[in-house]
Amino acid sequence: MASVWLVLVLGIYINAWIKVIQASCATVHTPATVVLAGSPVSVSCSIEDDCLLTKGKDFRVAWKINKDFAPSNLSYQENNRTYGLRIPSLPHTADIACFVCVSEENCQIVDGVKVKVDYPPPIPRNLSCVLNVTESSRLLCQWDPGEETASLSTKYTLHALRAQSEKAQYEIPPGQHFYLIPRDSYSKYSELEVYVTAVNVLGNATSASLELIPMDTAKFNAPEIKSVEADAPGCLQYSWSLPQSWVQSTLIVELRLTTLNNQLDKELFSTFSQRQGNEIKKCGLLHGTHYSSTMRVKYRPSSEWSEWSDPKTTNTLMRAPAGSLDTWLKVNDQVAKLYWKPSKDFRANGWDLSYTVESKETKTTLCVTQESHCSFNLNKWIKKVYLRATNAMGSSNHTQVPVYRKKGLDSVSNVSVRPQSQTSVLIAWESPESSGVTGYTLEWRSLSETPAVPLSFILMDKNSSSTLVTGLRPYKPYEISVFPKYADGVGRPLTVMAYSSERAPSEAPNLEVVEIHHSQVKLHWDEIPLEQRNGIIQGYTIYFWDDSNDTQVIHTEKTNVVVENLQPLTKYHALVSVLTMGGSLNGSVENLTTGHIDGFDMVLFVIPACIGLSLLIIIVVFTCLGKHERVKMCLWPIIPDPANSSIKRWTTTDSLQGMPPFKEDKDPVLVFLSRFSLLDLSEKEPFKGDYVKESQWSHDMDSRDGSHSSFQACSYDSEQDRDSVPYATVVFGGSYQSHSTPLPPYVRSESTQPLLGGDEPASPPPYENVSRGSRVSKAKHFTAFPSKSTGSEENEELWEEFPMLRSLEIRDTDHN
Repeated sequence: MASVWLVLVLGIYINAWIKVIQASCATVHTPATVVLAGSPVSVSCSIEDDCLLTKGKDFRVAWKINKDFAPSNLSYQENNRTYGLRIPSLPHTADIACFVCVSEENCQIVDGVKVKVDYPPPIPRNLSCVLNVTESSRLLCQWDPGEETASLSTKYTLHALRAQSEKAQYEIPPGQHFYLIPRDSYSKYSELEVYVTAVNVLGNATSASLELIPMDTAKFNAPEIKSVEADAPGCLQYSWSLPQSWVQSTLIVELRLTTLNNQLDKELFSTFSQRQGNEIKKCGLLHGTHYSSTMRVKYRPSSEWSEWSDPKTTNTLMRAPAGSLDTWLKVNDQVAKLYWKPSKDFRANGWDLSYTVESKETKTTLCVTQESHCSFNLNKWIKKVYLRATNAMGSSNHTQVPVYRKKGLDSVSNVSVRPQSQTSVLIAWESPESSGVTGYTLEWRSLSETPAVPLSFILMDKNSSSTLVTGLRPYKPYEISVFPKYADGVGRPLTVMAYSSERAPSEAPNLEVVEIHHSQVKLHWDEIPLEQRNGIIQGYTIYFWDDSNDTQVIHTEKTNVVVENLQPLTKYHALVSVLTMGGSLNGSVENLTTGHIDGFDMVLFVIPACIGLSLLIIIVVFTCLGKHERVKMCLWPIIPDPANSSIKRWTTTDSLQGMPPFKEDKDPVLVFLSRFSLLDLSEKEPFKGDYVKESQWSHDMDSRDGSHSSFQACSYDSEQDRDSVPYATVVFGGSYQSHSTPLPPYVRSESTQPLLGGDEPASPPPYENVSRGSRVSKAKHFTAFPSKSTGSEENEELWEEFPMLRSLEIRDTDHN
């Protein structure tokens, strides 16, 4: 076995060696392995003389480009052993292979070459130069190379040409697209032409020329504000300089001033022709205002700005406050709260303001504070209060505030809140039905900030129906109220809670089990603290599931819920999720197990069941008492006992008493008397019964009323059920009283049971009807019994022979 494997492996190696020898008997050559896209390509294949594939054989040469054979019109033969291929245009990189074909199907590759297709370098774009005056004053030029070819290296050259001077060229290191032109290659104030060339093996490209004066492109370091002085009311004077002290040209200066509340007050550009170091004066500023000032410069309008200087702060000169204040007075009995804020025309003109509230009617000062609100007592004589602002230079004019004591007037309606941004909301409302509205006041205050922040307010005219509230903090609750104002009072407020933006709560409620029973559980949780809600709570979702993932989902806006329809002694899991408009947060999972059915629950179940059963019994009892005869007839029909009664005394009425009624079109019903059964048949209805033989007989009997009695012999017994049938069945054609001389017909019983008290006969003779005056014979059919006139001795002998029939003797009776 090992030798077989050895021979197989040697065969594989020899075959591979032969193929290598065969594949190495030709050489494919091309003038260039990298060509320009779309250019023609020439390839030649030289076959050696000792090539085993061609030696002594008739062959041809074929070419394959990638996976497809080239058309035959593209190939040609240069000499006896050299073959060529010329491709007019090669758009993509291709693998070109030379094949030697001995036949149409036997082609062997002998050599190949890969020809790459590429493009010349892209034209450099966005060439720009900036004079760097911070270090050695070198000119920095940079450009965008575009999409470079990864397979081909591109060489960049920067050309700088000065007027009346030779051109300077700078080779750029590989991978670098900028260059610092040395100081000796240009003049700061002379024109310079700059461009870039890119070269690779397939071509070259040149950028657009850039003509510039190096100084015009200079970017200076940030200037320095040496000093700022308030030399006149509303004016500031600046002294500044550049780190480049050699710059003596006119510069563009931009001065930015910002007030303490970080709102941009003015932004000024100032151009001057003097050398740096000259002072800049800025007027028209607010009096007594704290300003922060920064500055930047540039050489020409087309030049780049320097960075901003470090800020300098100073105050303008103070003056007495000017203008009025916006006020909002809220009166509650004799206590008043007054809020105020600067109006559009108010100017503080200083700092350390204080505010005074006074009454001219009583000539008293109600309060003095540096806050924007105060509380004070009002007596009934005060109709107006006055507010003024004071600084170190004086006081402003008084702002008159009327006191409205009438409250509870009509309010606005349908207040809506729509967030506009992270810090603002749009409040809209509908005007009251009253036509005496003089304006509106909208107030808001934060509900979660500690310490409490005084409320803010906006005054609006009577034609307003909405306003934008700004400066709110996201995810914080605010209470917003709208007050309509009238000529003699203030209307009732309409208050809503609002968020400028909402998100999921920061804290989830803790779920607690209040009560647990076998089939229900009561859960409770506390509300989330207001500062943790991050939005208006839209509701709660309770997830309740067991180990088989049978889940109940309950949505509620309350903080408690009752989960019903549970199984006793079962483990459950509960989870509560709180929802806002910005998202939801799930609480922790609470595990619990329901209890078993306790005694109280059992009592609650048993008592109603017993009451229902008792009511049912009472209804049944009363029904039985009210329908006694019918119930008795259905359940306990009156059936005489032949053993304790005589058939002589029976009547048709007695025999039918207690029997259930039946329709005439149904089968007759047998009345069983112990071991005898009586059947009353109508004259017109034949005897129908599976248990009765179809032989029916009749005999004219001698009677005073001419009535007949019909008798039919019936067989009750079958081979399978002989013991369950009576010995005899007596069939009546009519009432006993209808016969003048009723004679007791009888039917031979086929039962194997012995008759009354008699010894079991070996073969009992068949019963017969006995004619009058004759003895019993063995006739195959019944005959009439002899009447009494024939004598009683014969009848006595008959009864002795048939003791069971003695009870059936019917005596002649007289009928009225």
